[in-house]
Amino acid sequence: MRNLKYLFIFLFVLSCGYTPIYQTDQKLNIKLDTINSSGDKDINREILKNLGKYRNIDSNNIFDLSINSTKKEDVVTKDKKGNAASYKLTLEVDISLNNNSNNKNFTKKFIKDMSFNSKNNKFELDQYRSNLEKNMISQILQDINIYLRNLENDL
Repeated sequence: MRNLKYLFIFLFVLSCGYTPIYQTDQKLNIKLDTINSSGDKDINREILKNLGKYRNIDSNNIFDLSINSTKKEDVVTKDKKGNAASYKLTLEVDISLNNNSNNKNFTKKFIKDMSFNSKNNKFELDQYRSNLEKNMISQILQDINIYLRNLENDL
């Protein structure tokens, strides 16, 4: 009787239909034909490198993609000497998807911002800023991939 109870629990867990959101082997039924980018070149390079996998898909849902990205860094606080004590880094990525066959247009803005303290060593500060930017771009890419998956479900 006890083994039967564990068998039912095991079968229930296996048949619940759970699939991870970030599973990479799922095929997306959207093809990106033309990709135009403007704005910050570093951000666009990372996004285009990641979205390049959607260019070689055989699909009837063919979209043209436009990317506009901006990076803004502001001084939030200053110390007594007038030197920057903390910064705020903001990345904005606007994407626009246009389907020429059925004239559907989709636009979405992705914004990530992060505040961080200054460092005495400028080299360490630049390295830290670069790592933050890479992490923020990675988060935006995850959001874009989720958006494309949801968009596919709406078509």
